[in-house]
Amino acid sequence: MNNFEQNEVDFTPIFDALSISPFVLPEYCKHYPIQTWALLLESLTNEQRLIIWPTIDKSLKSSLLAEMREDSRSQLLNVLPEKNVAFALKSATGAEAIEIINSLSGVKASLAIKKLSSTMIESITVSQGYKEDEVGRYANPDVYTITVDDDIQKIISDITESGLPQFTDSLVVIDKDGVYQGLVDINAILTASPDDSISALVHDEPSIKGVTSVLDASSIIKATKRSMLAIVTENNVLIGRISISDALNIFQGHYEAQISHLGKVSDEDLFAPTLISARRRATWLGINLITAFMASFVIGVFDVVVAEVVALAVLMPIVASMGGITGSQTLTLTIRGLATGQLSQGNLKTLRNKELRVSSINGVIWATVVAIITGYWFDNYWLSGILALALIINMFVAAFFGILIPVTLDKLKIDPALAGSVILTTVTDVIGFFVFLGTASLVFLN
Repeated sequence: MNNFEQNEVDFTPIFDALSISPFVLPEYCKHYPIQTWALLLESLTNEQRLIIWPTIDKSLKSSLLAEMREDSRSQLLNVLPEKNVAFALKSATGAEAIEIINSLSGVKASLAIKKLSSTMIESITVSQGYKEDEVGRYANPDVYTITVDDDIQKIISDITESGLPQFTDSLVVIDKDGVYQGLVDINAILTASPDDSISALVHDEPSIKGVTSVLDASSIIKATKRSMLAIVTENNVLIGRISISDALNIFQGHYEAQISHLGKVSDEDLFAPTLISARRRATWLGINLITAFMASFVIGVFDVVVAEVVALAVLMPIVASMGGITGSQTLTLTIRGLATGQLSQGNLKTLRNKELRVSSINGVIWATVVAIITGYWFDNYWLSGILALALIINMFVAAFFGILIPVTLDKLKIDPALAGSVILTTVTDVIGFFVFLGTASLVFLN
């Protein structure tokens, strides 16, 4: 739910100061916005973060923690003394407190929660009852609520005195049990006559169930063009709200995660401890090793023909590379379509047919080019024909599985950006080598 902004601040003097002496905060740093502070802390090691933490304005600390990327925040909270975390939580809004608590380890989280107000504890308890991909977990409890029996003049007076949370164009109407009734536009309140009732002004704006996925919830609020919508339980009891700002941050965070997942590093803190980073990446290295053995096994089955025709070993990377690139192009399009909601069961067949046609055209074109080059290079047109056939088949299969794999993973609730490329690489390598070397065996060994 964080808002990461591009900035051109040069942190070099700060890095230099940290490396040569105890850090003294330069005067100009005091004017940094929250987003810049977050980027600065993410650019430091934990040891340096501990040095710089006391120099940050106390009123900014809770907002700063909430603004940081999740893994960087978790790494910092893991080394911050308990009293520092508790102090930051004292000035936190409900949304900030939930972000911070959700990043704490079990014991630290329990200790921190005990020091919060009963209202805050209730909000956090509700939040933690939802899964990480459900919007209820990230519902902002800072909502201005009214009931149908409230007096309009009193509401206007309260708003004038206390103000409203950011991105509030409507007031949320609930009954005495906290059940969501609808929204009342601010303009309707301000222009109403003293005799008007809230019930006459309320309109039944759809709410979002807490179990809705964060991406779906973000799409819903974008479609309504409102600044915020209410998030409710299955029984329509108000949990909090999601603003258009939250929605944009969710989408940005999601796409950052997609890019990170391509390298199998997820939301990893840039300066996370060595052992933690090594352990996280070891899993995917192991999975990649297994898939590499599968491809090697296929090659081993045809070791006789590879030994007889050495040129096959020279040309095998072309088969794997062209299939892999074709599949990756289709995989990327499919994942993007799933992430943005553009791809559904209704238009899946259309995309599949289009991608298969594209791969067939490119397969024929590039297989012809490769066949001509290979024939001239090795003076063996049987070999060039076999390679061309393998390329056409592998590129066709790669496009097919480039759609099938992410769609299947999405249905199984597995992130296709995280697992799709590994599976796809295995499929294209195994099928490409099998077709290329299998056909070569039939031609050259008979």
